Amino acid sequence: MSTEIPLMTTPNVDQLVASDKAHLVHPLTRQRAFTETGPVLVVGGKGTEVQLADGRMLIDGSAGLWCVNVGHGRQELAQAAYDQMMAVAFTPTFGGFSNVPAIMLAERLASLAPGDLDAVMFTSGGSEANESAFKIARFYWSQLGRSSKTVILSHERGYHGLGLATTTATGLPQYHPDFGPLMPGFARIPAPYCYRCSAGTPCDPATCPVDTGAALAAKIEELGADNVAAVIVEPVLGTGGVIVPPAGYLRAVRDVCNRLDILMIADEVITGFGRTGRWFGVEHDGIVPDMLTFAKGVTSGYIPLGGVMLRKPIWDVLHAVPDDHAFMHGFTYSGHPVSCAVALRNLDIIESEGLVEQAGVRGRYLKVRLDELRALPYVGDVRGLGLMTCIEIVADKDTRARFPATGLARTAAVAKSAREFGLVTRPLLDDILLLAPPLVISEAEIDRAVNALAQSITRME
Repeated sequence: MSTEIPLMTTPNVDQLVASDKAHLVHPLTRQRAFTETGPVLVVGGKGTEVQLADGRMLIDGSAGLWCVNVGHGRQELAQAAYDQMMAVAFTPTFGGFSNVPAIMLAERLASLAPGDLDAVMFTSGGSEANESAFKIARFYWSQLGRSSKTVILSHERGYHGLGLATTTATGLPQYHPDFGPLMPGFARIPAPYCYRCSAGTPCDPATCPVDTGAALAAKIEELGADNVAAVIVEPVLGTGGVIVPPAGYLRAVRDVCNRLDILMIADEVITGFGRTGRWFGVEHDGIVPDMLTFAKGVTSGYIPLGGVMLRKPIWDVLHAVPDDHAFMHGFTYSGHPVSCAVALRNLDIIESEGLVEQAGVRGRYLKVRLDELRALPYVGDVRGLGLMTCIEIVADKDTRARFPATGLARTAAVAKSAREFGLVTRPLLDDILLLAPPLVISEAEIDRAVNALAQSITRME
């Protein structure tokens, strides 16, 4: 395989753009505006950079969608996919069938995950993983004779996917209109968003009812613990604004769940596999959730794969289901052999190159560089953990007031401008700008990325 980034040899760019506008439905896109501007056409990638159709090389500041942990152009991953396809491209895991990569990956994940998260059900991605966790939680309680425990608690500003159930669990109201009523059986708890704490600002994590778990406990008691199946929490709330809970928050959630007999689901779709400087984000607080969902970084985005890991007590209940009452849940591509083979090789790369530890080191350097941007007008907050960071743009730094929610967000303009300075980044909701590059990024590349952001924010003025 060539080590060069492949150049465009397919139809010319104008033809591709016209065909894109005519036939390709883009997710989470303002369709009318997109028809005027057309796509940003990526034709290649190597390491931390992607190549646009016009030949420009840009740092991939959002690692695709938080997922290209080992960087672009890894021949090892392409070879792993090729080798497995030549052996057997697909076989299901339904009906008692299995395959070697799925078995090996399940064992490997059990060895990496904290505590007794010893079993895994594979899916095609994060939304399916979280949908599965919700159904498993309800199934678990039903098998224990406590079928009233069905409610799933999730955080305001949390993001868990865009299936019907996961859209309902997603605590960002912008995702809810136009699709009919949300599903019953879900409720919200406040996010540990210290910059904009629902309990008041400034926030003292030692006494804040959100950060100490008191707000969670109060919500469970309001609903009745006999009605609540599980609470799902992102170790760092990603799409909702890279909200880093204060140290001890996950421990507080774990303690409340233990005390009130509620399952704890850790959504590690973004935070898993090194993104925060640990293999899994829950390790920062030293806790073991009852279920842990993952996707994205498990294959570094090279091929779709997700899953949900289960602690032994849940796995034991699934094992004990009578033969006349099967666990009626699954997906065609659960345990897809090619995806699992790529994941195994991807984990080898992360481990052998020390990328988990490197993410911690590079993340601290990135945070120092981003903190320098606080001096710029409109930069209200800079936060992050590992290589998962953001800048929050505000209209007034003293009051933390947001800009009026009219038209396109300011950060969309900053992200567009950043491409001119050599950086791909992603605007999140409420004028929050993401910077979460591949884990292989160097300090020199971090400097380039931060300088591009600084120039773009300055231009916004």
